[in-house]
Amino acid sequence: MDNYTNKNIKQKEQRASTTVIISSLAYLVLGFIMVIYPQAVGNALCYILGSALTVYGLFNIISFFRSKEYNMYFEMVVGVIATAFGIFSLISPQLIVKMIFSIIGIVIIIDSIIDIKHSFLLKSLGMKNWWICFAVSAAVIILGGFTILFPEFFGDFILILLGTVLIYEGISGLTIALLISRYTKENNKRIIDAKFTDVD
Repeated sequence: MDNYTNKNIKQKEQRASTTVIISSLAYLVLGFIMVIYPQAVGNALCYILGSALTVYGLFNIISFFRSKEYNMYFEMVVGVIATAFGIFSLISPQLIVKMIFSIIGIVIIIDSIIDIKHSFLLKSLGMKNWWICFAVSAAVIILGGFTILFPEFFGDFILILLGTVLIYEGISGLTIALLISRYTKENNKRIIDAKFTDVD
């Protein structure tokens, strides 16, 4: 019974280790691709998003016409919009990236302007360090402006950053798997040595 249990535990450990190694290698490969070819990855993501939206939109449109309930006008409108946006993403992926980051930049600027207003409120309440909030908000507004002016650069930068994180995760996973494997072997060796010592 003990031998069967030990064998079962070893098999589970090997499976877990194999899973960690495979996922870590996948992280490494994907991470290096994102770091080396960020623009290509961005375009690929737009193509995937465009394909998914097109299929979803066409499904809604077909369902509307095939259904006997013609009160589903909202679903048809959503389907038409999704299909149009999906086809547009497939035709002009780079323009979609620019649009997305321009929208993000606008949201950042609006939120930072509100924070600046709050910083002046802090000043009126007598807080000494109100200028820190003001300076950070002003810096973020500049960052938002650069995001609008140079969306492709920030798109590539974010993908490179994500790729770097994936590379770290891959290296970390492989290191952990190696340490667990080494610890397991050393532990098993101690158990075997202990058994031989008891026999003697």
